Amino acid sequence: MIRPHLLSIFLFVLPVFVVAQETDSEVFEYTVGEEDLNSISEPAHDHSSHAHDHAGHNHSDSHAGHDHSDHSGGHDHSDHAGHDHGHGAHSETGAHDHSGHLHEEEAVNWMTGQGVNVGGFIFPELFVIGTGGVFEKGGTAEDFSTSGHDPQNDIGMQGIELHLEIDFDEVVTGRIAGFGNQGPGEVWEAEIEEAYLHYHISENLSIGGGRFLNTVGFQNNQHLHVWDFINQNLVNSRMLNEGEFTTEGGEATVRFPNIGGILTVGAGGVRTHAHDHAHDHAHDHDHGHGDEEHEDHDEDEHDHEEEHLEIDNANFNDWALSLDYKFHLPGDKTTTLSASFVTGENGFGEQTYVYGGGIEKLWQTHAVGNDSEATEFGAGTIRLRSEFMAREFTAIHEDGDALKLDDYGLSTNLHYGLTDRATLGLRHDWISELEEAELTDRQRISPSMTVRLGAEKQLRARIQYDYTHDESLESEHAAWLQFQWTWGGGAHGHGHSH
Repeated sequence: MIRPHLLSIFLFVLPVFVVAQETDSEVFEYTVGEEDLNSISEPAHDHSSHAHDHAGHNHSDSHAGHDHSDHSGGHDHSDHAGHDHGHGAHSETGAHDHSGHLHEEEAVNWMTGQGVNVGGFIFPELFVIGTGGVFEKGGTAEDFSTSGHDPQNDIGMQGIELHLEIDFDEVVTGRIAGFGNQGPGEVWEAEIEEAYLHYHISENLSIGGGRFLNTVGFQNNQHLHVWDFINQNLVNSRMLNEGEFTTEGGEATVRFPNIGGILTVGAGGVRTHAHDHAHDHAHDHDHGHGDEEHEDHDEDEHDHEEEHLEIDNANFNDWALSLDYKFHLPGDKTTTLSASFVTGENGFGEQTYVYGGGIEKLWQTHAVGNDSEATEFGAGTIRLRSEFMAREFTAIHEDGDALKLDDYGLSTNLHYGLTDRATLGLRHDWISELEEAELTDRQRISPSMTVRLGAEKQLRARIQYDYTHDESLESEHAAWLQFQWTWGGGAHGHGHSH
């Protein structure tokens, strides 16, 4: 078994210890309405977009879903069952709880997109995200990329997201989410990330299906525009199909008001990704050797590759079943615990299992207007979140032998509301060594600062520094600058319950 570093264990245990101390002291300033779950945004797939970035947390939505947490500028449209990206995960930077109703009194603003809708049930949103980086001599953005949504070029378009949020009087909800970006070499790529509908049988039960980001912990169901940091968490990239674990199948969300929990179950065929991060650049270089010598070099490389596992085959590749349960501590709406389990067939034709556990704790959140159930991330707000994952899988070696392998990872982050428009963040990532696949232990520290600009906070600027310790990387330091512009969101209420 691979043992995580003591530092990583400490960073995971710390939030649990802090929560235990705070629970005893009963000094919370956070208030909610009658139902505990109204603050745990149900898995409603990220609806995160509204330009009011109140970094916050409006868990008030009623549809279980994916917690869009963070995100300056994002808005957890926590409405859609199954993806509300909100299970209590308060977004650090911005969330509007549009809880599902079209406010007829709100005027349409075509410049900002606020209130724009089609027929009163389709609400368009657009997010344009550009990112540039500075690296040590010889380093590039691709060296640090661990997912298809991480920056792929030293400067370029990290993502353009076009969402159509669907809400038929809170009975049928859904989303169509398109994504485009400049991949390696500034080549444009595009895809439909999500396309699903949910039928809300009651306040506590919804079923639906289509293509959706599975609810697994706090991060997997988050779209790029609501990420807390510029790049994906290392543990999600390693264990959940590059942090883009997507299923084409069915999903159900069950709320348990009496005990304050939300269970999300998803199952179906796995949508695979063909991202090529081109980490091995040397194979294409011609160093001036003769043809014979070059052929020998290629043959040696080929033999070398056969001696090791292709780690991408450990990802879910055919079918998968995911379960995610989030709940508040009794009498404490500021603490959310998460437990997740995923199983499915991997690229070796064998089984992969992922187990996850996480905790999120909030201090000093702010009520939105007169709505005691809606909160946002503002000046003085603190959010501490930690998530641990373990993976077990069976791999088939080139010689036909079956290997039982496991690896581990942890991501812990802390956000502080410097002002109502500026947020400071700090993240620690760790993933374990996997010798059989030539993967080394990796640690990453990422301080960041996010600022929301404009009257409607439509423009978001973020700076981030990454220090990465990994023996396989020649470059350890990277600095990033990102700008995001948001259009749309507002009247429909898919509050980004971050």
